[in-house]
Amino acid sequence: MKKKIEENNQQNGCLFDNNNEKNIKFELKMKIINKNNENEINKIKNLYYSAFPKNELLDFNVFLSKNDFKGKKIIAFYDKTNFIGFAITISRFKITNILYFAIESELRGKGYGTQVLKNIGNFFQNNCIVVDVEDPDKTEINKEERLKRIKFYLNSGFKLTNIKYFWEGEYYIIMALNGDITENEFWNFWKNR
Repeated sequence: MKKKIEENNQQNGCLFDNNNEKNIKFELKMKIINKNNENEINKIKNLYYSAFPKNELLDFNVFLSKNDFKGKKIIAFYDKTNFIGFAITISRFKITNILYFAIESELRGKGYGTQVLKNIGNFFQNNCIVVDVEDPDKTEINKEERLKRIKFYLNSGFKLTNIKYFWEGEYYIIMALNGDITENEFWNFWKNR
């Protein structure tokens, strides 16, 4: 019976799960956001601008525009009715790139990020899901944080690829879930934005 309830909840964009390590019950929900969801947009914008380094940020309004980034989704995540974080994704050609993903700072380390990634994996289950992580081998600055981030994604089922690139003063590595991606597929994905 519990398995049937979990399957139904996953199909509805929800996930009820126990984090055995910390014994916390989650009631996660995801909501696709558009520019008319002003309350959610403000929460997401605040987290967006506080969670990422300035050199990695775009003007948030490009994500609200119909013309920029075809196939984009802004997704808000809630535990019951409490906003916990967001993801901004782009999907094309059987690839979903998680451009930005953040959990509220006071909720990090409690298992929410792992559960949110499971929801994203289920929602885009027919796509190869990719994330960009800072290359820890290119600098000694916050190397431990970079390695911790890679470990987080590895523990969530992602694997490292051989795809690397340089953008806005930073070196990145691509990690993938739900399949493999070639360098040509990755660059074709971005050529057709």
